[in-house]
Amino acid sequence: MKKTLLFSTGLLFALALSAQTSAKKYVLLEHFTNSKCSICASKNPTFYNLINQAQYTDQVHHISIHPPVPYNTCVFYLGNPTENNAWATLFGISGTPRVAVDGHLIPSGSQLLRQDTLAKYLNLTSPLYLRVTESGVGNTRNASIDARALSQIPAGNYKLFVAVAEKTINLVTPNGEAVHHDVFRDMLTPVTGQDFTPPAPGQNSNFNFTYTIDPAWSSDQVYVLAFVKNIDTKQVLNSATKFDAFLSETGEPATHGIRFSPNPASQVTFAEIGDDFALRTEVFSTGGQRVYDANNHREKTVVIPTEWLTSGLYFVKITGEKGIYTARMVKQ
Repeated sequence: MKKTLLFSTGLLFALALSAQTSAKKYVLLEHFTNSKCSICASKNPTFYNLINQAQYTDQVHHISIHPPVPYNTCVFYLGNPTENNAWATLFGISGTPRVAVDGHLIPSGSQLLRQDTLAKYLNLTSPLYLRVTESGVGNTRNASIDARALSQIPAGNYKLFVAVAEKTINLVTPNGEAVHHDVFRDMLTPVTGQDFTPPAPGQNSNFNFTYTIDPAWSSDQVYVLAFVKNIDTKQVLNSATKFDAFLSETGEPATHGIRFSPNPASQVTFAEIGDDFALRTEVFSTGGQRVYDANNHREKTVVIPTEWLTSGLYFVKITGEKGIYTARMVKQ
């Protein structure tokens, strides 16, 4: 993969953040698994069911790394053996599955991650706000990572990590898993991180990367995950993807409504989010189960098929370039 980096330091973004001293802190889940591991196949579904609940989809970032344990013939490990192995080495991984939450490796147990454990990391804030934007056509992509200090960032040995992941891979692997989520593909920074000097309060740093998508990947599923970590403590300062809500001029996540036509819907409904472009559409049942998930290609009008849904109330979430939009939808 060809990849290049440009770096610049500047003043505040063109946003009015004088009263904003902290940003939403996303929970980073570094998930170590293996496509030939039967134990992984038995524990991963419960883990995915937990983090895909509606109340967590806007709060966590997940990436799955595939070390060579217990099998060095794992298809995803073989896709990038050097960096998969190096990432696992950072945590001393000797078996799978395991998960690290904000840099803290969770002890092995009957579950990869308990709900009460995850709850301890939720609803926190960070003095660092990260924003990822992506552009490009074909197999050449550009990723921009903006890091803004909203208040004083504690002293520490910080590194920036920027990874390329494939959101969904439908492939039946030897352990019986058929769907693989947020699969790590390549690093745009060194796998051990790139030196990151926190900007002073009210200032920002910008990192720009250009990379080429491997022909073996699904280009419409590829995205970038960025995070800043204190490598001495492994604590994650914050993380970001292009799917996150951007800060508005008041410093709060931008959440708006969706206009449906029709609503109630019978066989299909059309959704619009004002002057924004849709990147992803999700539909959830009232019980929090995600029943529809589709990537959009900067669409002004999103087509949501509803014929197969049972009658009732649903919650729709559309991730746009400018923010996250939510609204209720009724299926007749």
